[in-house]
Amino acid sequence: MDVRRRSLRVSIAIGAALVLIAGAFIVVRAVLGGSRSCLRVVVAAAPEIAPAVTSAATRFAATDPEVRGTCVQVQVKAVEPADVAGSLIARTGAAATPSPADADVPTVWIPDSTAWLTRVRGADQEAFEDRADSIASSPVVFAASAPVAASLGFRSVGTGQVASLLAKAPIGAVDPRRSTAALAGAGLIYDGLVTKPDRLVDMVRAYRSLAVAQDTAALLKNAAAGQVVLTSEQQAQGALTVLPLEPQVSLDYPFAVVSGKPAQNLAAAELFRAALTPETFTGLGFRTPGEQAFSAQRIADVLGYWNATTAPSRVLTLVDVTSSMTKPIAKGGPSRLEVLRKTATDGLGLFTDDSELGLWAYASGLTGGQDYQQVVPVSALTEGQRARLTGAVKAAKAAPTDVCGLYDTVLAAYRSLQDGYREGRSNTVVVFTDGSNTKAGMSLETLQLELERATDPTRPVRVVLLGIGPDVHKDELEAIAATTGGRAFVVQDPQQIGNIFLQALIRSS
Repeated sequence: MDVRRRSLRVSIAIGAALVLIAGAFIVVRAVLGGSRSCLRVVVAAAPEIAPAVTSAATRFAATDPEVRGTCVQVQVKAVEPADVAGSLIARTGAAATPSPADADVPTVWIPDSTAWLTRVRGADQEAFEDRADSIASSPVVFAASAPVAASLGFRSVGTGQVASLLAKAPIGAVDPRRSTAALAGAGLIYDGLVTKPDRLVDMVRAYRSLAVAQDTAALLKNAAAGQVVLTSEQQAQGALTVLPLEPQVSLDYPFAVVSGKPAQNLAAAELFRAALTPETFTGLGFRTPGEQAFSAQRIADVLGYWNATTAPSRVLTLVDVTSSMTKPIAKGGPSRLEVLRKTATDGLGLFTDDSELGLWAYASGLTGGQDYQQVVPVSALTEGQRARLTGAVKAAKAAPTDVCGLYDTVLAAYRSLQDGYREGRSNTVVVFTDGSNTKAGMSLETLQLELERATDPTRPVRVVLLGIGPDVHKDELEAIAATTGGRAFVVQDPQQIGNIFLQALIRSS
């Protein structure tokens, strides 16, 4: 019996010692683990999904994740996708902002849509590792208070409801350049309104009518106050009623690993990717992963329309005043000069108040023997400037000559606009002509060479040419436009010139 008791005491003592040793080992491991260098995975996530990703990171940390014996730490930051995109594009040198330090570039980016990856890849095809799977999704919706939603009379918004929606309620959105939901909505508005080319002006009016909010928080407050806003189903959950887009468009939240990181960090990112199960997000109002619905061309088109119709422009318009402008644009129709007057006057309404416009007239032998003369200098489009431009256009008269120094005029206008170049604007020379260059001297090839020499990629100026009537040399206009990245259009029908003028402005932006 005594032997057994002594043996039991020894066993208990040994067991206690082992527990103490194990405990000491755990403490030591914890202390060393807290001080040892870990692989750091920085995740930049769209603000609405960042809380769910943070919770997943906490659970992930509890599993003591390691890559080849090195611990892994995940740090989640809530960052607007537009800001991350700007930083990644700056890294390529394709933006005016300074390139970020490597430490400031996240390992993983979870924007709200693959559309952002497409936009960044436009500047850097190798910006991300190949795999960028969706981890959650949320349909884009129009959202409004219950009374406002009920007053609309429809439960979803397709192309057939766009015009009615715009007529019944104020529409709000974050700038489509910063919001994928707004980008989807802007695309739907275009599809619903521009059913034929002459409806482009309706799109311009619709885009300019949108109330642009600073961010989603401000947008949702506006919805509570009576606006119908473009957002996602997940962000609208709560007191707002949602009206889905038809066909459905969803934010798809891709998990994109940024290229250029060390191999171990990439491995750690993949380890964390596996920890993000659908259950991580469904409890917070997200849906299971879905596919994105934006092609690169679709993004470029919609943003091009938005920029051209809402961003300020800086435009110098050149008006042909040679004697041939008194001829009819077509048999029995108005004169070319009359058509130009109406187009230029109507066109003023397409520009925002913070745009800058000016006007030159050109024909050989004008005042001072010049091929061109400044009629209204380029200036901010105040009421006074609008009045000066309207008055000048209405008063325009044809000169007693049909000799046209088109090449000299275009080159002088290009240099003038470039000298006063304004960042953040579409700097464009718009040329109205009913013929071609008829002045001896500069050749087309010389003009193209001079334009190429004057080109500055950081200060782009485009030349858009609109030929009016049957005497236009289309090839000549297209050659000039192509040299500057502009466009050339020829108009035979006076009813179409206004719409073509709008297309010209949009496509040159």
